[in-house]
Amino acid sequence: MVRRSRNALLSLPFYLWLALGLIGPIAIIVVTSFLTRSPFGQVEWTFTLDAYRTLFDYLYLNLFMRSLGLAAGNTALTIAIAYPVAYYLTKLSPTKRTWLLTLILIPFWTSFLVRVLGFMEFLRLEPLGIKLLYTYFGVLLSMCCNYLPFALLPLYAEVSKIPRSVIEAAQDLGATRWQIFTRVFLPLSKRGLIVASMLVFIPSLGEFLIPDLVGGGRVYGLGSFLQNQFLSARNWPLGSATLSLMLIITFIAAKFFLNHESENEAMR
Repeated sequence: MVRRSRNALLSLPFYLWLALGLIGPIAIIVVTSFLTRSPFGQVEWTFTLDAYRTLFDYLYLNLFMRSLGLAAGNTALTIAIAYPVAYYLTKLSPTKRTWLLTLILIPFWTSFLVRVLGFMEFLRLEPLGIKLLYTYFGVLLSMCCNYLPFALLPLYAEVSKIPRSVIEAAQDLGATRWQIFTRVFLPLSKRGLIVASMLVFIPSLGEFLIPDLVGGGRVYGLGSFLQNQFLSARNWPLGSATLSLMLIITFIAAKFFLNHESENEAMR
């Protein structure tokens, strides 16, 4: 009995942090989404579903689809780059591997805003003679550059566990490189792929700084929409309803990835 009371007392700070820092703000957002915006931009305690009805308009549904497409595109591009780099890291000596990982992580020693502005200056140079600044593809490249370590590190941690003998055995049995990747390499690194996809897709869905700066206002996503609703339009119910739907989408995406991870565990 004393031990249970002590454990409950020790876990109390965590539950307080969970209630005040996570559950509390989410509850405020959900309640606000059902309130009414006054003509002067204030929130009135009149419960209604007008904010959710507004979101199901074609204009806002199209905004959701564009944001989902941008997040999915960034996830696919980031994973496509991180996979071969993670595999290359496993073939290096420990010293070279440490130096390369350090070079990859060095940009994260600076502010996120500084990294975005620096990448904007790089795009302004028009590498390969292609105009990328203030374009959709430029935004995608900037997001990929900033989110690449979030995909690379979990992929590398999982790929490094694959025994070289398994790949060599597949080569001895006559498997092609594509067969080795799809039938050996990919299944054994599936957990890292799931974690990397979650770490990239979920924050990409609400990204607003990169589309706003690199896109020059031409790439309009959910993050920019939320900023305008809370700061400019002062339509807090509509912004809260949008956030509530984003939370639902995030939970669905996390559930999807976790289900695949559970299937992977069952296979093992």
